[in-house]
Amino acid sequence: MSGGQIAALIIAIILLLPGGCFLIMGIAFLGEHDRIARDVAPPALIVAAILLSITGLLFWVAFRRRRAGPAEPPPPAAAA
Repeated sequence: MSGGQIAALIIAIILLLPGGCFLIMGIAFLGEHDRIARDVAPPALIVAAILLSITGLLFWVAFRRRRAGPAEPPPPAAAA
């Protein structure tokens, strides 16, 4: 793993907490009968979607395989 992949993994793990909290809060406020709570739910769900999509992108960056360049040998095959 390169340094950039490790940084992406750490940031993705950190962003999971606020994204999950906004998601849970948005879902919980959807069922409330209070007008203020109903008004807060859609923005909370939008923020959750943004944070969790950024988290997914960072996890993809952290776990993707790097392609071998022209001077690099191909990675060894995994033993089954």
